[in-house]
Amino acid sequence: MRVRGWIARLLKRLTILGSALAVLASPAQAQLREAPLMQIFETYNDCFAATENGSIDTAALGSLGWALARMTTDDGRDVEGAPIIFGHGERAPIILLSATEGDGFCIVMARVENSEVFDQFKQAFGSDLPDPDENGAITFFAQGHVVQIAQTGSRDEPSVRLAVGTKNGD
Repeated sequence: MRVRGWIARLLKRLTILGSALAVLASPAQAQLREAPLMQIFETYNDCFAATENGSIDTAALGSLGWALARMTTDDGRDVEGAPIIFGHGERAPIILLSATEGDGFCIVMARVENSEVFDQFKQAFGSDLPDPDENGAITFFAQGHVVQIAQTGSRDEPSVRLAVGTKNGD
């Protein structure tokens, strides 16, 4: 029962964070470059590296070439409460964190050429994926971590969201 409780809490946080990101990301998604499938997989794996110790590890992202984006106002002041976004100089996807330490999610956002890319991504997991929930998100365990994948964006500008939780479900 304890495992189900923390999964429910993490998924609730992901749902809240996902809703907030949907509002924030819509204009930003149009500006993201299309990501090849291999870059999405590499970024997904980097999220595992950033959560493998059961806590968000921004240093792990830094060692993999990710840099924290700094959001500032027109006069150069840091934006308080800004999303925690990491970019990579050699990859199109971005990483969003629910926090800079402790429990939470490492989230990959990637614009894709078409919905077939999402289908190809799902095929890599084989036929063991559960059915999507009412919002189209697929939640499962991978390497002991709760993972959620979803097709997002629009028909004209499709994207993919992948979230890796910090808690280990083993």
